[in-house]
Amino acid sequence: MRFLILLLLFTYCSPPTPKKIAIIKTQKQITKKPIDSILYKKIYRAFDSLLVKNKFSGQILIAKNENIILDSCIGLANIKDSSKIVSETQFHLASVSKTFTAMLCLKLYEAGKLQFDDFVTKYIPLFPYKKVTIRQLLSHTSDLPDYSNFVTIDKKEFIKNIIKNRDIVLSENEMNYFTNQDIIDYMIKYVPSPVPNPKAAFHYCNTNYVTLAIIIEKITNIDYPSAMKEYIFDKYGLKNTYVFNFNTIDKYVPSYKENNQAYGIEKFDLIYGDKNIYSTSRDLLLWDKVLTSNNFLKKETLRIAYEPKSKLTDENKTYGYGWRLVFPKGEEKIIYHNGWWHGNNTVFVRLIKENAVIIILGNKYNNYIYSHKRFIEILRNAN
Repeated sequence: MRFLILLLLFTYCSPPTPKKIAIIKTQKQITKKPIDSILYKKIYRAFDSLLVKNKFSGQILIAKNENIILDSCIGLANIKDSSKIVSETQFHLASVSKTFTAMLCLKLYEAGKLQFDDFVTKYIPLFPYKKVTIRQLLSHTSDLPDYSNFVTIDKKEFIKNIIKNRDIVLSENEMNYFTNQDIIDYMIKYVPSPVPNPKAAFHYCNTNYVTLAIIIEKITNIDYPSAMKEYIFDKYGLKNTYVFNFNTIDKYVPSYKENNQAYGIEKFDLIYGDKNIYSTSRDLLLWDKVLTSNNFLKKETLRIAYEPKSKLTDENKTYGYGWRLVFPKGEEKIIYHNGWWHGNNTVFVRLIKENAVIIILGNKYNNYIYSHKRFIEILRNAN
């Protein structure tokens, strides 16, 4: 009983509202089965031992067969004012944001507005890496260098050296932060050395998804935050999800180091595509249902996204289009994405065959957040 008492002490999420449950049910009509009490207890025990005991601060939601098994909020959203994390608290998804970027690209592919083998130069004519394709960006098999490694100057120096002749007026605040277009302009100006990748092996690089966000803007003729809102967030009821950018900078809530020291906004904090979508565990559950329902993308398109696009590593891992993939020996593949940015740690695991999802969002750095393997084992061994 001890772990149940702990959960009562630390859990602040209220039960899902009937409206939210209705949204989930309409995505895929499945007769709900009674929650397995043994499964329920195993999940809660694992939650207690892996996260509660290790000072987890965030949201966790685990669901299987249309049943929410665990939906919990622990910790403080803002240490300064002692506000608690609740179900509506929005978390920086970090690289889990890439799942949205990639799936919108696949939506544009279905609409015939891009092809996987298109060169980036079709959309960004001055792009200096002439042979890089959309396929390589989506699958992290390009030879692009990571922008966090090659942009070593601050924004004011960048303005002085690169955009000084443009008719652009920036506020004092805007002069502190880089944008996606700044990264593209920097690459055009300086052409940072590519990372040798002659065999198109998996090479995780955030610049790939920064570039994809710009391509989305070129195709849709609206900015990336608006495109996400129009094509996904508003359309499918993700009401607590948005893209952090200069227009929402006043909504910034810091994440924290393990010692409770807050992170401030830094020069790369307005760059999106690779990160910067804020959401909740419940909205990510809706996102999972949107994808499994085939209402957003065709089944065949999703199959393409979930296929390996490069050779498996020694750990049987690789990448598809916007998703990490792992192929455990003798088991079904696991489709997932982890994220990290400042103090935010995120996990989004999708078990397609088991119709299960594991969502963990944290706002204070905690390596135990990535211990989702235990939850996978429990869900896969359930009857």
